Amino acid sequence: MRIVLKVWSSNPESNGGCDFALVEVTPELAALALRRIAAVREQKALDPAVDETYCWDSAAQFFSPWADVGCQTEEAKAACLELEEELDSLQIDRREMVAAPDNISVRESQVARVECMQMVVREESIAFTAIPKHTDFYVTTARIPKEILEHSMISANG
Repeated sequence: MRIVLKVWSSNPESNGGCDFALVEVTPELAALALRRIAAVREQKALDPAVDETYCWDSAAQFFSPWADVGCQTEEAKAACLELEEELDSLQIDRREMVAAPDNISVRESQVARVECMQMVVREESIAFTAIPKHTDFYVTTARIPKEILEHSMISANG
């Protein structure tokens, strides 16, 4: 299952080219996330002040459909427009998390360069965070609920 997530920046002036994130929720990623959620729940049972845990993880691909539009060929501009229209049809701005069609394509030039990528694990969900290269702020995705991860595991085994 592929999911597109809305992204927010800690800098109100810039997001470092990280408007959205694409996550391939494979059975392996879902199992890992569910184990991490279980660990956070165990920690919270011992210490109610535990809220979330951060784990190094590069599963999210941060991107912007508008990256480098002025520097691209006409073919690349057309592909950017196609991705923008696809995202508009998914209503990602209103829904924050949507299942992505298999044919959605993010060009290499649209992928943001980030570092310090992490999975944010909470009791009922995961999200992703990163620092865009050459910046001093971070970006964070919308959450993927535990139920979506469990459904991904069931679909893979079904």
